Amino acid sequence: MPVTKRLTLAAKGDQSIEDQGLEHRAMEVDVGFKLTDKWSLSTGVRNDRREDHSPVVPLTQEQGKRTDAVVQVAFDPGTSWRAYGFGQDTLSVEDGRQNNGRFGAGGSYSLTQRFKLDGEVSAGDLGPGGRLGTSFLATERTQLYLNYLLENDRTDGGVPIRQSSVVTGVKQGLSDSSSVYLEERYHDAGSQSGLTHAAGVNLVEKERWNLGASAEAGTLVDAQTSAQTDRKAAGVRLAYNRDSLQLTSGIEYRRDDTEQPDTTKVQRSAWLFRNSIKYQLTPDWRVIGKLNHSFSDSTLGDFYGGGYTEAVVGYAYRPVRNDRLNALAKYTYFYNVPTTGQVGAENTPSGFIQKSQIASLDLTYDLTAAWSIGGKYAYRLGQVSLDRVNPVFFDNTAHLAVLRLDWRFHKDWEGMAEGRMLDLPDVHQTRSGLLGAVYRYLGKHLKAGVGYNFTNFSDDLTDLGYDHQGAFINLVGSM
Repeated sequence: MPVTKRLTLAAKGDQSIEDQGLEHRAMEVDVGFKLTDKWSLSTGVRNDRREDHSPVVPLTQEQGKRTDAVVQVAFDPGTSWRAYGFGQDTLSVEDGRQNNGRFGAGGSYSLTQRFKLDGEVSAGDLGPGGRLGTSFLATERTQLYLNYLLENDRTDGGVPIRQSSVVTGVKQGLSDSSSVYLEERYHDAGSQSGLTHAAGVNLVEKERWNLGASAEAGTLVDAQTSAQTDRKAAGVRLAYNRDSLQLTSGIEYRRDDTEQPDTTKVQRSAWLFRNSIKYQLTPDWRVIGKLNHSFSDSTLGDFYGGGYTEAVVGYAYRPVRNDRLNALAKYTYFYNVPTTGQVGAENTPSGFIQKSQIASLDLTYDLTAAWSIGGKYAYRLGQVSLDRVNPVFFDNTAHLAVLRLDWRFHKDWEGMAEGRMLDLPDVHQTRSGLLGAVYRYLGKHLKAGVGYNFTNFSDDLTDLGYDHQGAFINLVGSM
């Protein structure tokens, strides 16, 4: 809110309360003052409080109140650059909360009309922080890509957690056939967040073979309990591309050392094997397939292990001369043993084992340049078991029918509506409803859309959950 021509005031607050869980409240007030046309001064105060009402409070939990204050001075000459510096300190703290003192500087500089670099670096009690924005090609072989944000403290939870957004990195081409990269990656898996550092190399041999290797290491922090997970991962991949044949294969390994509520450590190791194939029989017909297999084990015992196998083979018809009709027939084998750490609705463990065989047929036909109709039918021959120790499987078959209508309007817009029906004969249930979405094309090969699913089921029959009702955002890319 502007108070005068030179004085502005800003305030915000948020509070979250969990039954028998964590309660958090944060309030902040900021004041800005324009000293001259080029200089400005701003200051602010933030107070946050954390209380854990769990029946058993983890020893790693941080509770109590903390009040921080910050002062920032900025200089903007109105040319191609601006800069600022700030200092922050903790005014009061209680119950063992960590201090949050910090100092740093940042700014922006327009190198060209097409490129603007924006960044910030800081250091303090909770570790280093930084921000780097915008992507540009520095040289013919060096590329800085995406945007990067490294935070040392979550304002919504008051947890001293390293939080990074998306992925940022630098890629250096060593030659026409090789390149290396360094990345900072943000992980967000439910309540667990953290920053890991990654590096990799890509080699291309005679334009047909592609070999890659990568490694990743870092620490994740649980937003609820502050418990840390030390993660190490490595992987290799191999790809072959020649005329009508594409083959890819990869192996990944990951080890997590997770801190428990009593501060002991539990180790989990996981392996993932990925394979895919695409083979074009004729210009109109092609075969696609993939085989993924994963398994994990825990130092807590076999009961806490898990794994899955997914095998897919498909036959696609995409005519070149007259592409009004497109079809895809697909068969999927899916076997899943979730770990005890995976949870579903109402935070309950996903303890059931699933064995499914799914056959599907998907058709799309262009009525005109603007209107298309399509449909999908899928059948699941499935079994599930609720007992992990002594599995006893019972049938879980399903029929899925989808009728779709697409409308391309104006130049870059597209609308879509679906009618869906899911029949579950083993439990004598039938579910039906509608789904709608609107998309906008962002170039020739990418479109982004928003929509709403009025049903509570997915068109992926390997997904046995009924929690899909609501709004969604979807990105679709094509080669």
